[in-house]
Amino acid sequence: MGCYLEMEYINKTKKLVQDIIELSETEGKLSGFCIGNTAKIDPDGIYFMPIRNTTLMVVGGAIVYTQKQAVDISRLIDGNIKYVLVDAEKKISSKMTLTGEPANVERAVRESIHCSKIWVYKGNDLSVDAVDALLTQITKNSIQGIGSAKVTILGAGNLGAKLALKLVERGAHVTITRRTKQVLDIIVQAVNYIKPIYTTAAVIGTTNNEEAARGAEILIGTTQGNPVITPEIVSNLADHAIIVDVGKGTIYPDAIELAKERGLEVYRLDVSAAFEGLVHKLWATENIVEKKFGRRLLYNESLISGGILGKNNEIVVDNVWLPTQVYGIADGRGDFVRDLSEEQINRLKNLKELIKDSKR
Repeated sequence: MGCYLEMEYINKTKKLVQDIIELSETEGKLSGFCIGNTAKIDPDGIYFMPIRNTTLMVVGGAIVYTQKQAVDISRLIDGNIKYVLVDAEKKISSKMTLTGEPANVERAVRESIHCSKIWVYKGNDLSVDAVDALLTQITKNSIQGIGSAKVTILGAGNLGAKLALKLVERGAHVTITRRTKQVLDIIVQAVNYIKPIYTTAAVIGTTNNEEAARGAEILIGTTQGNPVITPEIVSNLADHAIIVDVGKGTIYPDAIELAKERGLEVYRLDVSAAFEGLVHKLWATENIVEKKFGRRLLYNESLISGGILGKNNEIVVDNVWLPTQVYGIADGRGDFVRDLSEEQINRLKNLKELIKDSKR
């Protein structure tokens, strides 16, 4: 049975890689493959993500449950796919590994990939960004936006806690829940310590889901596919409340029906926009570091670009290898010289003229 399942996911990987390559070549885009991991076990085995056709890249992927699966897939895609996007978060239980330690999928992929380029991301952070962007869009016509809204997050795990911090920083009054009160209290205290000092909104916690959701304007379920949003909870939400299923399966079917009867919008989290942004961010960062990052002597001036901390009196440009823009003079402490001397003004003016002349 084990060998059969192994051959099944290997064959599916081969087929998915072939589809990605064909579509990326047809559209003239980069090819990518995501290798994610999760604590939520799919009874059908490895979950293969549908192909995402983003502006820059055609991407498929798989959610793995063991390091061996990550290694097998990595070896199949290495050199065939341009970019491998690997989830750096450690989500595979120690019970599922031979060493008794949580699986390190990122390291397993890094050790197995020799030809393709590797990009690293964090799956939960992607989900947090997606929820934040979704709520921003939904509340765009409200003067207060998310600010001052009563938000309830059911399931204060890694994802729920990060989301709580994100939303309280936006001014939302956030209530989070978790079954273990001791852990819950620590999370609440930590988030309230970390939030900006002048943010008056705060996070509170309770182990009672119904109590937490009473009067909530935004209800978010972040448990790992376990239904926690009941009809009782939905009945006590504020009028026109928004429900977001982040954990995929956090709402009981009869609760969904009641939400429809009350005219409440129910959303299932879609990370498409956040993923599109992730691809652009990683691609742009790679281009900056590989093509613009550096220090160079040009026209008798020491130039820097790409985020290098400049030495005092160095000139910061957009690209030391092919400068087109002059930004200013470094103060040696990570900032620009604000009050330029006449000599410094003349140096910047002279450099701009030389760059302009070089383009003619």
